[in-house]
Amino acid sequence: MVAAARHDAILRELELRGSLRIAALSPRLHVSEMTLRRDLAELESRGLLVRVHGGAVSSAVARQQERATDRAGRRQERPVATIGMIAPSASYYYPQVIRGASDAARELNCRLVLGTTNYSEREELRQAERMIAGGVDALMITPRGSLVEGSDLHALLTGATIPVVVVERAIDERGAGRLEWVRSDHAYGAELAVRHLAGLGHRRIALAARETPTSEPLGEGYESTMARLGLQEHALQRVLPAPGVGEDVTIEEIERFLDVCVEREVTAALVLGDVDSMALADLAAERGIRIPEDFALVAYDDEFSALAAVPLTAVAPPKHDLGYAALRLCVDHLRQAERASRAVVRMMLLPTLVERESTRTAP
Repeated sequence: MVAAARHDAILRELELRGSLRIAALSPRLHVSEMTLRRDLAELESRGLLVRVHGGAVSSAVARQQERATDRAGRRQERPVATIGMIAPSASYYYPQVIRGASDAARELNCRLVLGTTNYSEREELRQAERMIAGGVDALMITPRGSLVEGSDLHALLTGATIPVVVVERAIDERGAGRLEWVRSDHAYGAELAVRHLAGLGHRRIALAARETPTSEPLGEGYESTMARLGLQEHALQRVLPAPGVGEDVTIEEIERFLDVCVEREVTAALVLGDVDSMALADLAAERGIRIPEDFALVAYDDEFSALAAVPLTAVAPPKHDLGYAALRLCVDHLRQAERASRAVVRMMLLPTLVERESTRTAP
């Protein structure tokens, strides 16, 4: 690419985004970073841009930055983009996802705008409409459940002219769509737990889970792993209810689950959710069932499993990495917006297993 064409491309980038980074632009222009630095120096000498560490900003952005100061009198850098994030909760599971997105936003000089929906389908649609109309450059969203083709939210997101990344949810479409997503591989998380327990000698391994977007892939991973290990005849799945505040039905159902485990001589279980896992451990202790000597237990989520009376081995979805990867995917999409075509990215991140006392055997 000749110098004049490179200069035009640089100025177009600045006109579109207000700033650029040498490391990101040089491979797109197929030139070395040194060549790009020389181009920026020449354009700066002509008063067309202002160089900054690692890149450049447009003259208009530079003037705005000169006027923008914080209360201490220090200059504030103008955000490269504003990314909207809609999460169902900010109290369980999602704080780490939000923190991951915030960390990525800080690294990439983006502004993160957060909205929460309390798992309301109506509210998630309203929040998405508001953020898109408000002019965010890209949107990250976690719907209440799977995003279903034909729903109002699906129509809104697929029709949006900005990048959209669905976080920790499946997309139910008849054909390949244009929406991108970043999700945990919960089926793999179940496999980790079952293989860990089977490796300790357990053959009768149960799964208990409330009905959530996580429970379906978790159940699939549990069933397929039990089958591959030749343990399908001992498989036991239990659906736990999702009661309202103040109701005791969950404890009663966990007690019934424990009764079935004792009756069928089940010696290990994977339980979705730290609260239900800890309740099961407490009920077992009340009956004189020792953990892990009589019954091994793995929690799924690992929000506060380590704080149980017997610290619980847990499968930990990559919550922080989910938010971090989703925001970076938004920014990557913005940086490549001028390309005629771009592959749709759908990313699965793998959970990890954290071993603690609830599955450890004595040395």
